[in-house]
Amino acid sequence: MGSMAEEIGNQADPTMCYAINIVDSQGMWRAENPLVKSLPIFILQVAITLLTFRLLLLILKPLRQPRFMAEILVGLSLYPGIMSIGHGVATKVFPYESLAVLETAANLGLVFHVFLIGLEMDLNSVNMAGRRAFSIAIAGIIFPLGLGIASFFWLKGDQNPSLNAGGAVLWGLSVTVTGVHTVTRVLASLKLLHSDLGKLAISSAIINEVFLWVILAITIPIANEFRTSCWAVLVTTGFVLFSIFAVRPGIRWVLKKYPEGERLTEGQFFLILAGVVMSAVATDACGSYSIIGAFVFGLVFPTGDRATEIMEKLEDMVTGILVPLYFVTCGIRINVESLMDSDTVVKVVVAVAILCLAKIVSTLLVHVLYNMSIQDGFGLGLVLNSKDIMALVILNIGRDTLRFNGEMYTVMVAAMVVMTGIVVPVMNLVYQPRARFLRHRNRNRSLEKSQADGDLRILTCLHQIRNLPGIISLLEASNPNPRSPVNVCALHLVELTGRATAMLMIHNSQNSTTAQAPQAPQHPKSIQAQSDQIITAFGELQRRHHAVSVQSLTVMSPYATMDEDICNIAEDKHVSLALLPFHRQQTADGQMEEEGNSAVRRVNQNVLANASCSVAVFVDRGFGSLGYPHRRICMFFFCGPDYREALSFCWRMAGHPTAMLTVIRFIPSKKAADLQTLEDVTDDFDGILTAITEYENQKSLDDEFMEKFRIKTSGDDNILYSEIVLNNGEETVTAIRGMEHNYDLYVVGRGQKVLSPLTAGLNEWSECPELGAVGDILVTSEFSSTSSVLVIQQSGGATMAEPGSPAGSEDDEDLNGFEHPNWRPEGENDAFTRSTGRENGWSV
Repeated sequence: MGSMAEEIGNQADPTMCYAINIVDSQGMWRAENPLVKSLPIFILQVAITLLTFRLLLLILKPLRQPRFMAEILVGLSLYPGIMSIGHGVATKVFPYESLAVLETAANLGLVFHVFLIGLEMDLNSVNMAGRRAFSIAIAGIIFPLGLGIASFFWLKGDQNPSLNAGGAVLWGLSVTVTGVHTVTRVLASLKLLHSDLGKLAISSAIINEVFLWVILAITIPIANEFRTSCWAVLVTTGFVLFSIFAVRPGIRWVLKKYPEGERLTEGQFFLILAGVVMSAVATDACGSYSIIGAFVFGLVFPTGDRATEIMEKLEDMVTGILVPLYFVTCGIRINVESLMDSDTVVKVVVAVAILCLAKIVSTLLVHVLYNMSIQDGFGLGLVLNSKDIMALVILNIGRDTLRFNGEMYTVMVAAMVVMTGIVVPVMNLVYQPRARFLRHRNRNRSLEKSQADGDLRILTCLHQIRNLPGIISLLEASNPNPRSPVNVCALHLVELTGRATAMLMIHNSQNSTTAQAPQAPQHPKSIQAQSDQIITAFGELQRRHHAVSVQSLTVMSPYATMDEDICNIAEDKHVSLALLPFHRQQTADGQMEEEGNSAVRRVNQNVLANASCSVAVFVDRGFGSLGYPHRRICMFFFCGPDYREALSFCWRMAGHPTAMLTVIRFIPSKKAADLQTLEDVTDDFDGILTAITEYENQKSLDDEFMEKFRIKTSGDDNILYSEIVLNNGEETVTAIRGMEHNYDLYVVGRGQKVLSPLTAGLNEWSECPELGAVGDILVTSEFSSTSSVLVIQQSGGATMAEPGSPAGSEDDEDLNGFEHPNWRPEGENDAFTRSTGRENGWSV
């Protein structure tokens, strides 16, 4: 080689020759096959991989399988043996000479992927984890590691004497892997992420991953070359210490030179990428593995906006394009035909049974020590069996270093697919989240039946900062006081698009003793900024009103299942009222948007259908900009439990010193509630009789409830009551539109449980049925008022008492807390105004 270089150097005009047609070709214009060139075949491989990956994501989405399942099935589906059935496609799409380029790109993607893993990991979460999470994580490493090593020697038998202890350790490590990203996505799909089980699972998974990297950094040099492994471990340790005490301070010093909030320049970003590559080369030269250096560089990089910005720039390219290529290279190594052999199938089944049992048993033992339920122990152990890409990385290291053969590699990959795939269906059987909705849906936690002098638990939902001022003002208007405090659970709802890991963070505010769960991967910067503003605003509310306590949560979930998160949290927090923002916002000219956010609308509709508590939809038209002297509230009362619930909330608001409440009850005339009126909305005779019977039952309850309201508030000058007698729905619309609109907030019931003669048929013309007939009229563009609107639906299980039943005693007890200083004793006469549509000049 040296003589050749010397000969070339001695030439007067040295010439280097290389093949110029490796990358491109003239294609069909010269009757050439472009797939024999490196670049065209690589592009085709990438295209097929991405299309297959996206197709598998769509197929697995209804099954709630994590992303890892789609990624690993990409490799299996593109296995050459499967692609070449009957056509020999594999030899053209994945020829052996093209695999070097494919594996180079795949491993480059792996390097940047583990850099992102290190960048996302927060070691402070390990310090914050409790003893229980540490115990579960350590037990989930020691016991499965030992059982994995034992199963390795059982699988290899006497036929492979060359397979040594190094392969057994790598095999055992692949068993102990718990994928943090996979666990988080599984918990999010099962709606357990916010639960104690979910927080404990994430904490244990993070601790498991930290210890795994430490063990892996020691094991890889031993697997590569045992004789030099001691030096390799020492040099790698030196590199880690250099990164902690030299590289990290250096990065901090550089970042401090640039103003906070400025985005990284192109030069700074590529210097960071160069640091990733150099770290990977350094640990590879040390005798370890390139991913160790990339992970350490990400781990020592300071957290904050810069780290978030790097993740935003790299995530799509790395996880969306390069990482699926790595799974394809893994699939090429698998011998799928061997899975058709009965002995191999038995090995896979036994491996799955033993290795799943290892995590479950170790977790159950720890749960026994901490007196936790067997159901939680089993579920936690099962969730911690979820694998991710690191398990495949460890297996590939063992395969490349010949620590175990192709059959064992195939058995373990197949076992991982089964272990991860069974988590979601088995957990659905154990916890049954859908059945949980049905069990709790009929619980009556309405405002009407709750103790009036007890605390009011409200769940507020915010999709964006624009929802914040109105909801804060509405909470202040709910009259929090020491006798009846308000406990608020504030949810910041963020759509999970697949780019970031689903997560829920419990934020600590002042005067809160709730412990913060260890953080999973971070929020994008914009989401975190919105969460910070929401936390700050609710913290100010808590400081202004000592009778208000707030817990702020950030929930990331797909819109399709976001309602389950809301209903789950509402049930766990035992709230009486869930407050949802309307899907359409007010525009600059004071009108409402034409379409709004259809995804938010579906979330509201699903919550209204499934929530076990009362639900309110808030249409904010500037209620948050009002000062204390201007809270004029008008409540329209028709018929049914929803309107009694709405009046209960208004009754509470009326206790606020700045509130002025006007209650207008719409009463049907004698001829309005006859059979003919209801024939327009139902043709079934039995249905008509049922509707009339239910209406009469509810009217009896309404009369009783309203009588108590009038008597209790008869001496309160800030509460006005009047009645309007009407004949049909047309007069109802005319009466509402003809009123003087000098109120800041209208409160109505949704009115879906009872068919009132005054609203019959109006739903057929509603633009927004989720608001009910009256709420839709108040929000429609034809209604001249720009006041805010609150539509309340009572919890689905509100019990309807029969006429003549002794319900009064129960209600008397429930209403004891709604006392005003100038209430008169029950029994005194109360003057009220009764009018008809014609008397007020409305055209009928």
